[in-house]
Amino acid sequence: MAEYSANESLAEMHIHESLTNLARLASDVFRSFNEIVVNIRENTDFQRLYTKLRGLKDNVEDNRIMFMEYLVRLGDAVANRSLYIDLALKIDRSSQLLDGASYRLALYRTKGLNVDEELFGLLKEIAAALIAEYDSFCDGLSKLRVDPKKALQKVKSINDLEGRIDELYRHITFTLYSKYADNIVGLMVLKDAVDFMENTADTIKELGEDLRYLALQRALIA
Repeated sequence: MAEYSANESLAEMHIHESLTNLARLASDVFRSFNEIVVNIRENTDFQRLYTKLRGLKDNVEDNRIMFMEYLVRLGDAVANRSLYIDLALKIDRSSQLLDGASYRLALYRTKGLNVDEELFGLLKEIAAALIAEYDSFCDGLSKLRVDPKKALQKVKSINDLEGRIDELYRHITFTLYSKYADNIVGLMVLKDAVDFMENTADTIKELGEDLRYLALQRALIA
């Protein structure tokens, strides 16, 4: 029994390291997305920026698949296996959602359409909040094994930031309908991009709830 527990502990450690690495890879997608947003009013090669993000997103997907294959090889004996799978899928989904938002923003600009100063400011604010929300998840995940109570503090930060993004989403949606009512195609493309951003925030919140469960479990065992 002692040998089995030691092996299981080693497996759990490797799972945590793999998830942490996957989360770091996805953080590159968030920063690449931010690069598109902060340049949205510039004469930039948006196809190049989007292609860069797409490559980062594909890397996340490839690593997520390898992680899930590793879990399959471990078998059913690993505690919380379904939760680890859920975490990996949601990390991957956050990258896919930002890919969707990035594609639409790049498409909008490559068609020669412009973004006014107010909308630009709101897009930047949402992008910054998304990065802060996701960074809180990454920080909490990194602290999960060593300090689950600090991980729980990061979950609170995630929820606070998600609430702020909801407020910004309502504001930017009203702004879009007010200012772009005469440009139906532009309105639809931008609204899709903003919806993808809001869905990303919701996905990170779900990651936070998964993290909360694991942190509470570890805090009670410790």
